[in-house]
Amino acid sequence: MFQKPKLLQIVRPTEGGIGRHIITLMGGLEEEFDVTIACPQKSVLEDILVSENIKTLPLPLGSEISIKKDCASFNILRKFMLRERVHLAHAHGAKAALIARPAALWAGVPSIYTVHNSIFNENWPAWKNNMVAVVEHILSWPTGCILTVSNALGQEIIYRERISDSKIKVIHNGIHFTSFDKSNLQHNFKEKWKIPRNRTVIGTVARMAPQKGLSVLIEAAEQLIGIYNVHFMIVGDGPLRENLEGKTRLSSINDYFTFTGMVKDITQAYSAMDIFVLPSITEGLPFTILEAMSFSLPVVATSVGGVPEIIKHGEYGFLVPPGDHKELASKIAYLIDCPSIRSEFGYRGRQRVNDKFDASKMIGETKRIYYNLLKEPSFKTYLEYRANQN
Repeated sequence: MFQKPKLLQIVRPTEGGIGRHIITLMGGLEEEFDVTIACPQKSVLEDILVSENIKTLPLPLGSEISIKKDCASFNILRKFMLRERVHLAHAHGAKAALIARPAALWAGVPSIYTVHNSIFNENWPAWKNNMVAVVEHILSWPTGCILTVSNALGQEIIYRERISDSKIKVIHNGIHFTSFDKSNLQHNFKEKWKIPRNRTVIGTVARMAPQKGLSVLIEAAEQLIGIYNVHFMIVGDGPLRENLEGKTRLSSINDYFTFTGMVKDITQAYSAMDIFVLPSITEGLPFTILEAMSFSLPVVATSVGGVPEIIKHGEYGFLVPPGDHKELASKIAYLIDCPSIRSEFGYRGRQRVNDKFDASKMIGETKRIYYNLLKEPSFKTYLEYRANQN
């Protein structure tokens, strides 16, 4: 009986893409690895993992720096790695990596870090961004490999954190393509949210946080409502929800907006949409665009982060500058006026995701990185066994 390598995944607080990434990875890792996921206690992600019978290690980890909580998380991780004799630690997101990599170093465990989003904030003073860059540069020394979900993020950390490109590997996010198939749905979900059937639905799926640029979408909507028979659908939750709902009420456009909150079956939300929009200010490589394209939806998104690595302007959708509500409204209007272009973008986009962004590719490339770092003699026989099985 061969021992599976013990893998500890560590994730920061998340309600979006990182959680999807973790759950997708798990589906392809369980057969070959003994996986435990360290995640914030009493979180949505922990509930999902427990319901799927996935081993979890609860952490008192928050989004912000907290000496008390972060030190407690460090000690929990360090003790767990030593006690369970973990073979590899994989941190997701800068906050998790800030705690997990020193804990792994202390425990003598090789570590990997996946960069999902830019850690720099242009609203911060220069000294703060520079300090972040220095910390990341130092923490990169003991890190076995740094994964980024887009080429844009890879180039950013090479330039701003002065990390050697030899340590960086780009693995694009991937989704289970067949999970997003409109033909499997039999219901009209516009009725569920009381959206008039004759309205063209422009939707987005996003955490209601500043970096998602949802206020720009509302400004674009103000230009379109009254000219077109449209309805706007925002799926998700977050700290700005009350502010955004208040903004639609003040503008007297709330009858043309639906805020669904968190949706358990996200395919229902995509089924109600005719056009997908993501007006983000910053991005890594968003799962929501991949999901929308898999659902044959035309996309209008901002040209930030890894978004241009998914969408070629004018072929799979439209790219607009971040913060430009006029250009966003213009491209939405073009798609409303041209249903044939919507259909063509939807068809091409679905094919692109199927060809380039399948989950099996992401999982396979991640496993190869793991096995490259698992060089202990005790795993030679195991790896040979796995190779023969494949």
